[in-house]
Amino acid sequence: MAEVYVSLMIAVGSDAPSFQLPGVDDGEIGEYALDDYDGESIVVLAFYPADFSPACTDELCALQDLELFAMQRDVTIFGISPDSVYSHRAFATEYNLGFPLLSDSVGNVAEQYGVLQSEFEGHERVPKRSVFVLDANLTVEYAWCGESPVDLPDLEAVRDAVEAVQDDGTAIERYRTACNHFRFGRSEFETARTAFEREDWSTADATFGEALGYFDEAAAAFESARRFGSDPVAHRAASAAETADAYRRAAKWYAESAEYYADDAPEWGDEYRDDAIEALHSSPDDGDISDLYPLSE
Repeated sequence: MAEVYVSLMIAVGSDAPSFQLPGVDDGEIGEYALDDYDGESIVVLAFYPADFSPACTDELCALQDLELFAMQRDVTIFGISPDSVYSHRAFATEYNLGFPLLSDSVGNVAEQYGVLQSEFEGHERVPKRSVFVLDANLTVEYAWCGESPVDLPDLEAVRDAVEAVQDDGTAIERYRTACNHFRFGRSEFETARTAFEREDWSTADATFGEALGYFDEAAAAFESARRFGSDPVAHRAASAAETADAYRRAAKWYAESAEYYADDAPEWGDEYRDDAIEALHSSPDDGDISDLYPLSE
């Protein structure tokens, strides 16, 4: 008869138990130690019973699809189950999972986190489906454990938990990343405006499109820095996000203006050009976005 495990799930506010496990990421097998992420990023641990189980697939694919987990510099996610690294590699390839899957083969880590169950589909010492959000100091900020094999986490609650972690170090890193996107965008934007003034409509349209992509990335990263930062950082990031958004709108409307001029529709070209100019005038920083290095000292 299988042993019955009654350990309690680790509580919010607790230090996350450290571990080192074999795992696979992007087809490469390696060792992963939780302590390596201390001070580096927010960590999400997703325990699940088995690879290729339909409910487990739904959970991990849903986590993969969340926009916040695309920010790999900001949030590190680990899927953890008893399966071998070779099973994990096949599972990750099948479902295009872009984060490491770790092998807790005898269930010791699941037991430390209080989510070990006696039996699942004939296998012993497997974890319940559960999710933990750890802040940059590896403190548990969110904990969820499903009692039924078909229970799935509330992904909005996971998102909210991640966004509630206030960490100026993370926020400033996001701000710096946003500044880089913005600088690339400004460079493309000025190149596009030169082509626009020469009435080289094809080049202007394409290059404003390139600038738009950079401004999209910058605005999203500035907004992320605002969510994660304390008041001084959040205020600066909010202003920078407005500036990036103003340039994003200007690039979009300049591109549309160039298209109309190219199609010999100058009345529409004039209207979108004027909208673009107005968007630039709405920028609170007039395009002068500086890094927040002094705030990190």
